[in-house]
Amino acid sequence: MKIKLTCQALLMMTLALGSIAWGVQMPQTINSDKDVKTALKAAKTPEDHARIAAYYTAKAGSLDSQAAGYEQAAANARNTPVVKNIMAPNTAARYEAMAKEYRQEAQSNREMAASQAQMAKGTEVASK
Repeated sequence: MKIKLTCQALLMMTLALGSIAWGVQMPQTINSDKDVKTALKAAKTPEDHARIAAYYTAKAGSLDSQAAGYEQAAANARNTPVVKNIMAPNTAARYEAMAKEYRQEAQSNREMAASQAQMAKGTEVASK
């Protein structure tokens, strides 16, 4: 009887501690895509959604600056003499394609930021 109670107590403690350890918590700072995935799962308050939106906005700005760099490289490549191998990875067309991809990803991040901002407003209204 005593062994059965001890086993039950240990099982209950394991379940209780295990559920605490596996619970998803909002990260203190969002600095990477891994952090944002965790934050998306744990977001509950308007402030959480606003932090996620700020991350996506900052990432979109970074992607825009990378795209601008590739656009500048494409312009420079267009003003230099023609390379023998037009399929070389340093051609202007390749730089323009990279810039286009970065611009599209930046736009996607802006849409995610807008979505999170909308969720922040929605959870703010729901909490009142």
